[in-house]
Amino acid sequence: MIRKITQELLDELIALERLLLEPHVRESKERLSMLLDDDFYEISANGLLFDKRHVLSRLPSEKVPQFYNQDFRGQMLSDTLAQLTYQAAYRRNAYSNLQFSLRMSLWRQNVSGWQLLFHQGTPSPEFVLKYD
Repeated sequence: MIRKITQELLDELIALERLLLEPHVRESKERLSMLLDDDFYEISANGLLFDKRHVLSRLPSEKVPQFYNQDFRGQMLSDTLAQLTYQAAYRRNAYSNLQFSLRMSLWRQNVSGWQLLFHQGTPSPEFVLKYD
C-alpha cells in the first residue's frame, strides 16, 4: 500500500538527491559510495543501464553539468522504500542547449541511512524553469 511521505522525509530526500549533483560529492568515490545502495542501478535518459560499480568508476572524472531540478513529489512504497519524482533540466556547459527530463528515484533506508537504490531519467518536452 502506497503511503503519504512526511514533509520532513521529503525534504531530507530532496537534499540527498541534490547532494548527488554537488561537485565535491560527484568527484569523490567515497562520498558517492555512501549515498548509493550496493544494489543501485540507473537507466539513463538515453536508455543505458549503469550499476554502482560503473557510476563509481565514471562519475568522479566526469565534468559536472549544470543541473536544475524542481517540482519534487514523494511517496512511501514501504516502510523503508521512498519514491521521488521531479523535473530536471541540464546542460553540459554554458554553450549547450538545455536537455529536459522527468526523473524518478527510489531511496532505501538501511543501517547506513537513506541510500539511492534506483534512478531513471526520461526525456520530456521543455518546461518552464522556476528559479527560486
